[in-house]
Amino acid sequence: MSGDKQRLLVVKAAMTVNGGAARDLMRNLPHIAEMFEVKFACLNLLDSQRVEILASGIPVLEPVNQWQPGGGLLNEIVAGQERSAATAWRKHESAVAAIEWADAIHLTGGNGSMEFPALVPADKPLHLHFLESKPGIHDNVSHLNPDGSGSWRPRLMHLLQTVQRKRIEKSFRGFADNPRWSVSANSVFSSDNLHRIYGIKGGVLYPSVDLSEFSRVAAHDEIASRRELKLTEGEYAVTVGRLSRFKGIYEAVDHLVGSGLGLVVIGGGKESGNAALRRYGEVLGVPVKVLSGLSTQVMLAVMRGSAAVIGLAHGEAFGLTPIEAMALGVPPVFVNEGGYTETVVDQLNGRLVERGDVDAWNRALEQARDSGTRERWARNGLSRIEELGLTPENHAERLYAIINGEGLDVG
Repeated sequence: MSGDKQRLLVVKAAMTVNGGAARDLMRNLPHIAEMFEVKFACLNLLDSQRVEILASGIPVLEPVNQWQPGGGLLNEIVAGQERSAATAWRKHESAVAAIEWADAIHLTGGNGSMEFPALVPADKPLHLHFLESKPGIHDNVSHLNPDGSGSWRPRLMHLLQTVQRKRIEKSFRGFADNPRWSVSANSVFSSDNLHRIYGIKGGVLYPSVDLSEFSRVAAHDEIASRRELKLTEGEYAVTVGRLSRFKGIYEAVDHLVGSGLGLVVIGGGKESGNAALRRYGEVLGVPVKVLSGLSTQVMLAVMRGSAAVIGLAHGEAFGLTPIEAMALGVPPVFVNEGGYTETVVDQLNGRLVERGDVDAWNRALEQARDSGTRERWARNGLSRIEELGLTPENHAERLYAIINGEGLDVG
C-alpha cells in the first residue's frame, strides 16, 4: 500500500448474521482499500468473510473469542447485548490499538457497533454509517409475532426496554455534540429517522450492488440449481429476509393470493416457524418454500428464475433486494413505503404497490410476467443504478469525500 494514503479503521461489530449490512460492507471494503490504507475490526466474523477480506490485502482485527450477542427477554430488559458488546470492545486489544493508528474511523451500525464510540477520543475523526434504529426500540411492528399476532407485546416491551433505549440514545449523543464526528444514513428515509429519533442531521451514503456479482449473464448451472430445488421458472416470487413481522414474510403470502404464484423465502427462521409459514400458505393456496444457507450462486439462480422479487418489510431503511433484482434484470415489486421508494420508480423500473391492496398486487405481478414489460424495467433498472451511483466504486469515492470533509447530501 502507498505510504501517503490516509489510514482508515473500518469497524462493524457483528458480521456472522451476514445480513444486508454485512453483505454491503463486504462488497465495498476492497474498493475502500483502494482509497485508504485500511484495517478492519469486528467482534465476530464468518470464516468465509475472513478469507475474502484477507484476500483483498486488508488486515483483520478480531477478538480471541468471538462475541455472541445474547437474546431473550432478560437481555432486552437490562441491555445485556449492549453491555456484553462494550466489554468485548474494551478487551479487544488490537482494535483499541488501531484507534491510535488510524487517521479516521468508519463505523457501520448494527448490533454491538454503537458501543465502540465510547473508546474513541473526541478529537479522532469518526464517521458513522447509520442503517436503522435497533428494531423494537422505536417501532411497534418488531415485537409482533411473524403472523401479526401478539398486539399486546409492543406496549409492554417498550416499557421493559427503557434501560436499553436510554443506553442506545446515549451512544448517539457524541455525534450530535462533536464537530469531528459525522453521520451518514443509508437512505433519505433513514436520515429522516435519524433526525426524528436522535435529533441528528446527517447526509446520505447509499449502499451498493456489484454488477459483476449480480450479472445479467446467467451461470451455466443455474437451471440445474433450480431443478434441484424443484423450482419452475416464472412460477414463483422471491422475498428475502428473516422470518419476522418486521420483514413482512407472512404478508408476502397474503399479497400473493390469487396471483397463481408460489413464494420462495430466502432466509426464514427456525424450522418450527418455517413449517408454520408453509401451513399458512397451504391454507391460502400459496405454495411456500423456505431456503436458507444458500451460496451466492444458488441465490442468484433462484432470484433470476422468479416472476418477481417482492418485499413488504415495515420501515425498511434502504433495502438491498430491489437493487439486486434490478442488477439481475428481475422485476422488483415492493410495498410503497420506506427506503424502497428511493430506488424503485413505479412503472419505470418496477412497481410500488400499497400494502393491503391485493388486487393491485395481482395486477403488478401480472405486469411483471409480461416479457415486454420485464425487458423495459430491466433496462431502466440499470439506468437507475447508474443514476444513483449504486456501485462499490462510487460508494468508496463518496466515503473518501465524507472523511475528508466534503460531505455529500445524497448518494
